[in-house]
Amino acid sequence: MEGRATVSTPAALPYYVAFSQLLGLTLVAMTGAWLGLYRGGIAWESDLQFNVHPLCMAIGLIFLQGDALLVYRVFRNEAKRTTKVLHGMLHVSALTIALVGLVAVFDYHRKKGYADLYSLHSWCGILVFVLYFVQGQVQ
Repeated sequence: MEGRATVSTPAALPYYVAFSQLLGLTLVAMTGAWLGLYRGGIAWESDLQFNVHPLCMAIGLIFLQGDALLVYRVFRNEAKRTTKVLHGMLHVSALTIALVGLVAVFDYHRKKGYADLYSLHSWCGILVFVLYFVQGQVQ
């Protein structure tokens, strides 16, 4: 036997995880409701293409990225390989969905003839995306 030690889990961890999932799902639902009720919904081939951006960023860079970070705490007693694969899959999914959000906003700007990267929000957003991507490559 290899003597694999089990790691003790803090007693309140399941409650923290449940709260974080509830908070994340609430954020995604509220973003979707805001886009649906007040911004006209989402669509790729219309003026509603811009609305894909906030939804994808909320799902990818907030919800899925947070889940990827929680994997090592939640699945402490699972096989290391399984945990690493799940962690990687969540990060790849988050990166892919965030990329769809970036493509949506750049494509919308191109179709409308708007300038790209003209605000502090856009520069900070690109910086966050690039650093998130680079961090994944360094690990």
